[in-house]
Amino acid sequence: MITTPPELSIIVPVLNDAAELRGLLASLAEQKGPSFEVILCDGGSSDGIQALAAAWMTRRCFLLRLIPTARGRAIQMNAGAAAAAADTLLFLHADSRFCRNDALLTGIQAYRRFQNSSARPCAARFRLRFRRSDTTPALPYYYHEAKARLDRGDCIRGDQGYLISRSTFDRLGPFDGSLPFLEDVRLAALLATQGQWLLLPAHISTSARRFEQEGFYGRQVANVIIVNALATGWDELLNAVPGLYRCNSSSDRLALFPLLDGVRTMINNHGRTWRNSFWQATGGHVAANAWQIFFWLDVRRAFRSGQPADEVDPVWLKLYDCRLQPLFGSRPTALLANILTRIWFWRVWNSAGKEFTKTS
Repeated sequence: MITTPPELSIIVPVLNDAAELRGLLASLAEQKGPSFEVILCDGGSSDGIQALAAAWMTRRCFLLRLIPTARGRAIQMNAGAAAAAADTLLFLHADSRFCRNDALLTGIQAYRRFQNSSARPCAARFRLRFRRSDTTPALPYYYHEAKARLDRGDCIRGDQGYLISRSTFDRLGPFDGSLPFLEDVRLAALLATQGQWLLLPAHISTSARRFEQEGFYGRQVANVIIVNALATGWDELLNAVPGLYRCNSSSDRLALFPLLDGVRTMINNHGRTWRNSFWQATGGHVAANAWQIFFWLDVRRAFRSGQPADEVDPVWLKLYDCRLQPLFGSRPTALLANILTRIWFWRVWNSAGKEFTKTS
């Protein structure tokens, strides 16, 4: 019997994500329009995902497959891409949800129009929203929702969903299996330099549970350090982070000191030449991200005015891009950022150490 391939292969890496996966599958079952398959790439779950997948297979809402893979999100997604039947791939997280039942249809139609009009490799991602337990408007979450809409490679994250043709993925991929995480950021940045990203006219939501549980500030500090390690090519730290990442047993809040102290120790274990090179690269990375200060001013104004994240007018960001970028990209600014970042790191490490001592 000849079967027609699906229009879309949805690839979801899972590892003990049964609780979140139920919501994603229910959200996908409500989607209208395109034919699609869902490939769950299981890195060795022990929470009943296999039984959950088997139960959904009997519903026949869509084709669902569960494939066992080695552990590691990049490795799992690469395995899913290799097993996919469609020529268009969508990489999703287990905690993703679509905000409308026509999101997939709208997204695919917009992506195909974009492909037809572009001679360069292209991919697309959805507009991001956070699902929070406290629905009171909050500027930090609003900032990240607005930032995810910018056409900058370093603003694009896997929790927006990556919609990409197989040919483009084969050309620029696969995901870097040597990384324990941030494989999505590396691929997004690569595509931004060699192709084009499209922001789709549809929304996807992601859970803010870890931010709420571990603390927004702590998670942001950790993210800044980790992203800087990726930007400066310090893969050694990326591989060490899982062993340094701890939460307080009583509160589940992220304990920053073990991470920061581990980073400090790893830096000091290197020779002076390496340390100087690392801090110079860090200063350059920090200075290159000065645009975020200007975008924060735009976002804060829009937030106070009650505007949706889609409608932030980047007045200050345009000023930076048109007039100030050469200044912040200069060597003296990078040197100043180097010095200020060292001071910031020492102060945060010192403060986190005092807090860690109190709670230990």
